[in-house]
Amino acid sequence: MKRLVAICLAGVIATVIYGFFTRSTSEISLLGGLAFAASEMPSMFMVGLTIKNGGAADVLLGVTSPKAQMVTLVNPKHSDAKMIVPGNSTGILAMDGAHVMLRASELKEGGFIPLTLTFETAGQVSTRVMHAGLAQMSHKVSDGILISPLPQVDISLSGQPGPEGTTLRLAVENFTFYRGAEDARHVSGQGHAHLYLNGLKLGRLYAPDFQIGGLPPGHYVLEVVLNANDHRAYLDENGRPVAAQMMLEVTG
Repeated sequence: MKRLVAICLAGVIATVIYGFFTRSTSEISLLGGLAFAASEMPSMFMVGLTIKNGGAADVLLGVTSPKAQMVTLVNPKHSDAKMIVPGNSTGILAMDGAHVMLRASELKEGGFIPLTLTFETAGQVSTRVMHAGLAQMSHKVSDGILISPLPQVDISLSGQPGPEGTTLRLAVENFTFYRGAEDARHVSGQGHAHLYLNGLKLGRLYAPDFQIGGLPPGHYVLEVVLNANDHRAYLDENGRPVAAQMMLEVTG
């Protein structure tokens, strides 16, 4: 785990330096791009990165790379939904939510590959991502944790979502928020929450409140999942992640 953290930190630093010399006037910045190889097919990669949006909400439309034999956006739970990055906020492409899949047979560990994301308003924004080794699959449901008493979570909003944003509030039982090191050990009932909007990860929650950025009119699915310190999901009696969903309808 410590080796993975060191690789990730090196990738973030390299990407920030690259972005400094290639930055544009776009409100969108791409940070911390890492490509994790699939153990059963080393030339296939799951790519994660942070999308920092300094302007109004934008829609992620697609992805390309001149050095990849195949590249595509994957949104396992919401394949038909728009991937919205809220205004003045961030979205995270990650293995436990919407992410990029690419095939690059020549990419070696520690090496980089260029990647361009296309947005409805910002247009094309480019970065490069680093081969960070084999994928760590702790987010699989089969790796989840069943404990007693069972954690519970409910979600609500402080006001109507829209261009100005709103505050998400979590009510939890048998669960304590804890912010430890990236490789913190599991302590029963401790952890954090993962927040998703139409499948796009918005972040980790280490406290009951979270500010959601501005959203354009449309239909959204907001989901929160409770996770242990080591990032495995807590499971209910049926083997499903302990989660809560809310349907949002943002009007003009």
